[in-house]
Amino acid sequence: MYGTVSYYANITLENAGTESIPRDGWALFFCHDTLIQPVYFNASTNQYTGGGLILSGNVTLSHIKGCMFKFEPYNGENYLYHFLPLQPGERRNISFLASNWAVSKFDMFPNFYLANETHTAILQNTKDNDLSYVSPLDDFPKFMRNIPNDAEGVPLTPWERYNGYNFSSKEEVKHKVLPTPLMTETKPGSITIDNTWTIDTNGRPILQGMADYIRSKKSPLTNMKVVNKKDNSPNVIQLSLNPGQKQGPEGYALQITVKPARVLIVGGTLGGLHNGIQTFLSLMATGSTLPVMRVVDRPRFEYRGIQLDVARNFFNKSTVLKLLEIMAMYKLNKLQLNMADEEGWRIEVPGIPELTDIGGRRCHDINETKCLFSQLGSDPSGNGTGSGYYTQKDYIDILRAAKFRNIEIIPSINMANRARAAIVAMNAYSKRTKNYDMALMDVTNAPLYLSDSLYSDNAINPCMPSTYRFLDRIIKTLKAYHKDAGHPLKLFNVGGDDSPRAAWLNSTYCVDLGIVDPDPWMRIKVNYTTNLANLARANGVNLGAYEEFFVAFPTLDPLGGPLTPFSRSRFPKEVEIFVTTRNTQTDTLLKRAFVFANNSYNVILSPSNFMALDHVSEPDSSLPGDYWATRYINISKIHGYAPDNFCCNFRPDKFNYVSTRTDEMENYGCLDDIYCDFPIGKTLVDRIYSNLKGMQTQVWTTKIRSEEHLFQLLMPRLIAFAERAWHKAPWESTYKPRINLRRGFPRPDLKAQEKDLVELLSVIGHKEFDRLADHGIQPFIPPPGARILTINEPAKNGQPAKVRKILQTDRSYPAFTQQVISTQNKWQDIKPATDISSLKMTELKFRARNNDTTKFSKVTTLQVEEPKSLQQRLFDAGYWTPPQQVRGPRTG
Repeated sequence: MYGTVSYYANITLENAGTESIPRDGWALFFCHDTLIQPVYFNASTNQYTGGGLILSGNVTLSHIKGCMFKFEPYNGENYLYHFLPLQPGERRNISFLASNWAVSKFDMFPNFYLANETHTAILQNTKDNDLSYVSPLDDFPKFMRNIPNDAEGVPLTPWERYNGYNFSSKEEVKHKVLPTPLMTETKPGSITIDNTWTIDTNGRPILQGMADYIRSKKSPLTNMKVVNKKDNSPNVIQLSLNPGQKQGPEGYALQITVKPARVLIVGGTLGGLHNGIQTFLSLMATGSTLPVMRVVDRPRFEYRGIQLDVARNFFNKSTVLKLLEIMAMYKLNKLQLNMADEEGWRIEVPGIPELTDIGGRRCHDINETKCLFSQLGSDPSGNGTGSGYYTQKDYIDILRAAKFRNIEIIPSINMANRARAAIVAMNAYSKRTKNYDMALMDVTNAPLYLSDSLYSDNAINPCMPSTYRFLDRIIKTLKAYHKDAGHPLKLFNVGGDDSPRAAWLNSTYCVDLGIVDPDPWMRIKVNYTTNLANLARANGVNLGAYEEFFVAFPTLDPLGGPLTPFSRSRFPKEVEIFVTTRNTQTDTLLKRAFVFANNSYNVILSPSNFMALDHVSEPDSSLPGDYWATRYINISKIHGYAPDNFCCNFRPDKFNYVSTRTDEMENYGCLDDIYCDFPIGKTLVDRIYSNLKGMQTQVWTTKIRSEEHLFQLLMPRLIAFAERAWHKAPWESTYKPRINLRRGFPRPDLKAQEKDLVELLSVIGHKEFDRLADHGIQPFIPPPGARILTINEPAKNGQPAKVRKILQTDRSYPAFTQQVISTQNKWQDIKPATDISSLKMTELKFRARNNDTTKFSKVTTLQVEEPKSLQQRLFDAGYWTPPQQVRGPRTG
């Protein structure tokens, strides 16, 4: 599991004080989420050979638990390696090899801290979330996972950023709405809404909240009066419910007329009406004069969701409420809150204070009697995003805010692997109460495994009856909260990462079941999922989990496999099973969504290489974010996802994916397969698509520790996700597998796709950034693109031939302006095209700014000479040599 790939790291300790640091009596704790010096790690004891590994700098390395390691001064039997006092101003280097790679400074974690038996102290220069203590990753070996194969890891040059997009003007897009409505019809004429207008609810109290929501927005809507008027009265915003309307429960119709001057918004339900109001507010975003128009709209999918992890790092109620408002703006309607994982438990449960007192707090407590041991760079004092939870009142407030905005809250409590916070908390509960009726792990068995997250005690035991009593208690508690909020609990998610085999097979409880099976571990898994489904039925809720939880893989049983879901007949018919498919990194895993839908599961599409919005948006080692599924996910990739097409979304990280086929990466992401060309009849196809319920993004917060970074990663990519979840673009249907294997794949309409993307970027730039700013959200600003166009002009009218050089620049969104460093070393705006024929500089520095010149992109440099290929740049830097042809004497 560890050690096949590694990288070299160096930590420099400097005594910046006035007194020497002693030779003993202290330890330095830090988080590193892959195994350090894996070759010397003994997995059977979960520790280094000899209990500690001596590193350069004369310190010993120990693994504590999870990502936490410890350096201690060595004072053992070998005097040659004794740690000597570190004198003021002295530096000492500690070097080591670590598993996998680190190509982003956010692979490191903040809050290195010193500790002895009584005190802790954070190293001050490691405190900030921007990780300024990490040296720049500014060379090929530092930002490439492998040379020369990781082309996707190389930072973009200005030449590569240049797209030449012809953005629509602000006037052209000011009345465009995102996500795109099903039908929009505009006619001549316009109306202007001012503070003399009123809102009419037909006297229905149920609509008062909707009217108040409109009145909370910017002028002229602010505090607009609510008055019941006669039919067809002018200067009225009319809100109406019509359960018989044809657009479904979330659909709506909006009509703006000039005679009389009115806005009519009709929804089949309150949810549909709220969606119509969001369209109206989008129309009002650029001014109060609106065209005469009619909009008829309904969503593409019934499930349009975000999965927000608040377990690894906690985000308080105010951040969640802000997210709910942004979701409502773009008509997203599901928020899966991951509230329990390895690193935290985030929801109050009356009668079990240990869940939040210990599971909801991380601090320096190795024995974990007061809190979980510090993880992921959390503050050892117990403050910061590593600690926190939602009280009963907090959660009910979130539910009520979500209900009003047509958003379902889906609580997720990890009940497979990655459940350590609950396990530790319930161990403490059992010790305090002497009651083991809700224990989650067999404490009589020594751990004989190390999970991929470096724990040996994070897997729930499905063979213990107490496990189900615990989950029953949690579901009943959450149901009560939802009932109090008037927002019933419909779907409960249990996570579903597979547990290590040893965690179950070495348990006395599991052994005592006497399972006789080709694969006992898989039989336990089948029984566990069945028991959970029965528990869901008993509580009147549906069950959700990740795809791994319901598939017979990995397995020793030849009847299983990665495309073998458990038979749906094992589970109660009354319980709907929602499967979130995340893994699409191979052509086999790409088919899982199809297979689950074909076997009567409800499928939520969440392919990580398209929808993991915790990932960076470009390969830049200085940006906050992750890259566990693919090196980066930009907005055009999300926009280009075609959810209806099961087999034309194959775009894995080329570095991670090893293909046995020669052409699949060049076929517009399409595959040849029985699951793709549908030779199986319309009835089956209809059933499959009826079980495709929607889409969901993923936001894992392992490396997100601030609200600023959270929304910087979400926006504006979340808008592209909302567009695909709500609206099907015509170009999507042009992606098709081939019918004749002797011919190439049909070419999709790439021009229409790019035109649609440019329109999306235009609306985002001209409208949506300003709307987001109203909510205190500043999206990421990419640097501008630039290239130099060389024009050879022939001799003419007695003038000699000459060469002209034109600098062309562009930006990612029309909201931004390109800037260049002038010869006077000052930043100035630059036009899209500038003649630089007489320029003597060899390089130019660029950045982009926002409209009010308060935020800027990072600075990039353009070499005036023609750009070199990646291979040439690697060769020039001495990191790569082209393969040499082997020559020898001819034989035969």
